[in-house]
Amino acid sequence: MAETKKKPNFLAQGGILAIAGIISRIIGMLYRIPLMNIIGEAGSGVYSAAYDIYNIMLLISSYSLPMAVSKLVSARLSLKQYKNVRQLFGISLLFGAALGLSAALLMFFGAGFLADTVMNTPRAMLAVKILAPTVFIMGMLGVLRGFFQGHGTMIPTAVSQILEQIIHVAVSILAAKILFGKAVDMEVTAPNMTPEAYGAAGATVGTGIGALFALLFVGFCFLLYKKILDRRCGRDPSPHTESRKETLKILFLTALPILASAAIANIETLIDHSLFGTYMGESQDLYESVWGAYSGKYIVLINVPIAISTAMAASTLPTVSSRIAIGDREGALEKGAAAIRFILMIAIPASVGLTLLGKPCLDLLFRAGNNVLAGKLMSIGAFGVLGFCLSYVCVGILQGSGFLWDAIINHLISLLIHVPLLLFSLYVLKWDIYGVAVCNMLYGIISCLLHFRSLWKRLGYRQEIKKSVLLVLAASLIMGGAAYGVYRLLYAQGLGNMISLAAAILVALFIYFAAVFLLGAVGEEELREMPKGAAIARMARKLKLLRQ
Repeated sequence: MAETKKKPNFLAQGGILAIAGIISRIIGMLYRIPLMNIIGEAGSGVYSAAYDIYNIMLLISSYSLPMAVSKLVSARLSLKQYKNVRQLFGISLLFGAALGLSAALLMFFGAGFLADTVMNTPRAMLAVKILAPTVFIMGMLGVLRGFFQGHGTMIPTAVSQILEQIIHVAVSILAAKILFGKAVDMEVTAPNMTPEAYGAAGATVGTGIGALFALLFVGFCFLLYKKILDRRCGRDPSPHTESRKETLKILFLTALPILASAAIANIETLIDHSLFGTYMGESQDLYESVWGAYSGKYIVLINVPIAISTAMAASTLPTVSSRIAIGDREGALEKGAAAIRFILMIAIPASVGLTLLGKPCLDLLFRAGNNVLAGKLMSIGAFGVLGFCLSYVCVGILQGSGFLWDAIINHLISLLIHVPLLLFSLYVLKWDIYGVAVCNMLYGIISCLLHFRSLWKRLGYRQEIKKSVLLVLAASLIMGGAAYGVYRLLYAQGLGNMISLAAAILVALFIYFAAVFLLGAVGEEELREMPKGAAIARMARKLKLLRQ
C-alpha cells in the first residue's frame, strides 16, 4: 500500500520541475520580445552565437553533474549509505568548481577564437567574455541541484530556476538598453564593436547575476538540510564507506558518459550555426538576422514544451536508478514506461498545435517584428518537439538503468547522419535556413528512434502503439483541426490575432481533454500515475468522459 502512495511521486516531482521549466522558458521567451526590440534581429543573432558558446562550455563544466550526482545520490540513499552521500556531495562540489573555473578561463581568454573562427560571429566576442564567470557559478549550482534531485525533490531546483530567470531578465534588459544606447551615442567605429555587439553583451550581464542568486538560494536550502543529513550519517547502517579516491573515480566515470552524450546531442546546434554561417559567406548582417529569427523565435518557442521533457528526464533518472540499485528491474521499467506515456500525452498535441498555430503565437509574442520566416520554420519543423521530448526521457531511463554509453552511441550515429543531410540541404537543395530546421527536426526523430531501440535491446521495453501513440495522435489532430478552424473563423471576422488565438487555445484544451477520454487514449489507471491525475479523473467522471 505504501508503494501505491509513492508510485506517482516521481511524476509529480517531474511535474513540479516541468512547471518551473515552462515558467522559466515563458519568462525567457517574453524577455526576447523587448530584447529583440532593443537590439534587433541582427543583435539577437550575435546574442545567440554567444549563448551557443556558453551552452557548450556548460556541457563541458557542469551539464553532466546534476544528472550524475542525482543518479549516485539516489542509489546510495536507497541503500541507506548516508556517509557516502555526504562524501559524494563534498567531492562533487569541489569537482564542479574546478571544472567550472577551467571552462570559464578557456571561455574568457579564448573568446576571440570562439566567436570569430568557430561561430563566424566576431561581434559576439564581448558577450562571450561577460558570460565566462557564469560557467564557474553553474559548476557548483549544478551539483547542488543534482544533490536535491537525487533525494527525490525538485522544489529547490524549480524555485532556483524561476528566481534565476527573473533576475536574469530584469538585469539583462536594463543592461542591453544601456549598452546599446551608449554605443549609438559614442558612434563606435570598430568593426566588431557595433551597437548590436554592445547590446548583445548587455543582454548577457543578467545571466551571471541570476545564476549567483540561484546558487545562494540552493546553498541556503542545503544548509537547512545539513543537520538532517548529519543525523542520518550518525545512524548510518552501511558497513562500507567509500574512500575519497573511490568516490571521485565513481563520479568521474558516471559523469563522463553523461557529459559525452549531452555534448554530442547539443553540439548539433553549434554545428548548424557554424555550417550555416559558412554557407552564408560574406552576408554577415543577413546571416545574423536570419539566424536571429531561427534561434531567437523558432527555437525559443519550441523549447517551451521540450522543457517538460527535460524536467521529466531529471525526475526519471534518479527514480529508475534507485529501483535498479535495489534490484527492482521491473519497477524501474514501469517508472520509465509511465514517464514515456506522460510525455507522449504532452508532446504529440504540442507538435500539432505549434505546426498549425505557430505563426499566430509568434505574432502575439513578437509584435514588433516580421514573423513570416519564423512562422514558416515553425510549420516545417515543429514536429521535432516530439522527437526531442521522447529522446530526453529515453536518455534519462537508459542512464538511470546504468546503460550510459548507449545514449552516446545513439547521439553520435544521429550526428553522423545529420551533418551530411544538412550539407546536402544547404549546398545541393539550396533550402537555406529551412534546411537547418528540417535537419534539426530529423535529428530529434532519429535520436528518439535509436534510443527506443536501445530500450528494447537492453531492458526489453516494448512501446504500446495504439493507445499511447495512435489514439493520442488522433485526439491531437481533432484538437488541431478544431483550434485552427476557430482561429481562422474569428480572425476573418476581424477580431484580431490575440482574441482569435486565445479562443483557439481554449477550444484546443477542451477538445483534447474530451477526445483523449472518448477515444480511450487514457484510462483511469494511467491517469492516476500523472500529476493531479486523481483530480482530473474526478472531473472527467463528472463530465461522463471517463470510460468505466
